[in-house]
Amino acid sequence: MDYLQIALIFLILLLSIFLAITGIQVFFILRDLKKALDKFNAILQTGEDLAEDIERPMAAASSLATSTGAAVVSGAAKVLEKIIKPKPKRFYKKVL
Repeated sequence: MDYLQIALIFLILLLSIFLAITGIQVFFILRDLKKALDKFNAILQTGEDLAEDIERPMAAASSLATSTGAAVVSGAAKVLEKIIKPKPKRFYKKVL
């Protein structure tokens, strides 16, 4: 064998080993990234659950305040109607 062929075979083997090591490292990096994203997803899910737990009582309080406000307004309208009695309209003309 020629020295050039031996050098090329050596370089091909060396590059193959480096490529295999790089591939394994990429695999480990992607695995760690998946673990980190799973943890981040769990944190976001916990935050979403907390927001939903806070939203339910707030929605109930809002609907209660809205319905109470409507009742207060209608009650105030009835009280004002009693206080300010409208004059009855006459259907005939007053003659002197």
